[in-house]
Amino acid sequence: MTHVLNWFEIPSTDFDRAVDFYSVVLERDIDVHSPGEDDAVGERAGMFHVEDGEVGGMIVESDEYTAESGAKISYEPTDSGLVIYLSVDGDLDDVLARVDSNGGETVIPKESIPEMESHFAVITDSEGNRVGLVSNE
Repeated sequence: MTHVLNWFEIPSTDFDRAVDFYSVVLERDIDVHSPGEDDAVGERAGMFHVEDGEVGGMIVESDEYTAESGAKISYEPTDSGLVIYLSVDGDLDDVLARVDSNGGETVIPKESIPEMESHFAVITDSEGNRVGLVSNE
């Protein structure tokens, strides 16, 4: 069965700060891609390093994306609306401590999800985005 989530994009107002925040908090590598000379878009992308079969995503350094069709979507950090839950390794309390010490804020502290034998929390990241975190510990 395929994952329900296919891809995610996290808007940033300060790209370098957002890359630092997620790489420290999640203890994951983020591959920063800069546009080449022939690229139409001039912004960098911070791609979460994933293994085969994992859902990927990126941190976006852009206010707006224009598709080949001319259709546009805007990127603006928000603490309302859709919430993406990211998986974290290790104890969620340790992760939340890194959130708070790296410019984020814990909105909902660690809570149990008994039916999934896991825990979750909701944070606001360094850019003002509301993001959920899920851990088996």
